[in-house]
Amino acid sequence: MLNKPSYLLLGLALTAFSLAGCNTNNLQPMDISASQLSSAAAVNIQPDWVNNPPRRSGYAYGVASSEVYGRSANALETAREKAKADLLAGIRVEISSSTDYSKSATMQFKGDTKLQENLNQKISSKTAAVELSGIKVTETWVDEQNKAAWALAELDTNAAAQQLLKQLAQLESRIVQRGTLATAAKLDRVRYVKPSLQELVERRQLLEQLTFLGAATQVDAARRQTVENIEVEIAQLLASLGIQLQAETQAAQALQPKLASALTDLGFNLVNSQPDLRLVMQLKSSRVERKGLNYVDASASTQINSAEKRTLHVINATTRTVSSEASVASNKAVEELAQKLAESLIESLYQNL
Repeated sequence: MLNKPSYLLLGLALTAFSLAGCNTNNLQPMDISASQLSSAAAVNIQPDWVNNPPRRSGYAYGVASSEVYGRSANALETAREKAKADLLAGIRVEISSSTDYSKSATMQFKGDTKLQENLNQKISSKTAAVELSGIKVTETWVDEQNKAAWALAELDTNAAAQQLLKQLAQLESRIVQRGTLATAAKLDRVRYVKPSLQELVERRQLLEQLTFLGAATQVDAARRQTVENIEVEIAQLLASLGIQLQAETQAAQALQPKLASALTDLGFNLVNSQPDLRLVMQLKSSRVERKGLNYVDASASTQINSAEKRTLHVINATTRTVSSEASVASNKAVEELAQKLAESLIESLYQNL
């Protein structure tokens, strides 16, 4: 039988044990809840790079956001692309000009470079743009409260420049090794330098990107000068290519002066004798009058012949014009056909001869 002090001690022990058990049960869910709240808060903490992009020597950064409509994944993808664009825009702002690379070759040649420039534009429109490699999206964040997705893009500009310089060196070496076949016939030379025409367009793109990165001065100066001399030779070759027009039918005589004007505007060299290429033209048209309006349907065909009268390619063009006056509709049709044929000749010069 326990005495009174023993009862008191046992009661105190049981009470303490009971309270300890109750406290343990109450603390456990509180700990879990606090952890969840802390994790949720961390997700919504705005990263420092949103307002303060990193600054690191030899690197470029871009930051952009996109509003979230529906799925955040779509907004994140848009933010990634916008961040890359922001990075590139930042590089372009830092460079004062991106056109110096093309000035020296043009200044060397005092003749008409219009044909080569127009040809370059045609080739450029069919050439995939050179893009900077190595741009990475390193961070993303979704602002749940303001419904916006953010992305941070990074580029190692030194590594990107070295890759571009390597590509440029390989391309310029091919151009130099090929040369211009100076002793061959003129039309054979034009055919021979076709790969160089393509590569010169690609070279301009590479030089532009190097200029964006501030690395254009790292290009091998001697090799660069050699390539620019070759570019001058090609410009001289194209400017000297003699084109003669020949109307095969009486109707085509109306086309001849319009085509001559369009070709001259594009930089072609028209001659009356000893041509390198002869353009033999045909023209057909019909007119219908309806409710006081004149509709003219016209088609033209031009054979591109060599000096030896061998057909190299045929260009076709069609058009429809309308006017209240028959003569206006007819003249407009001839002008449109002439322009289409002239533009097609530039493409044929590169693709079909």
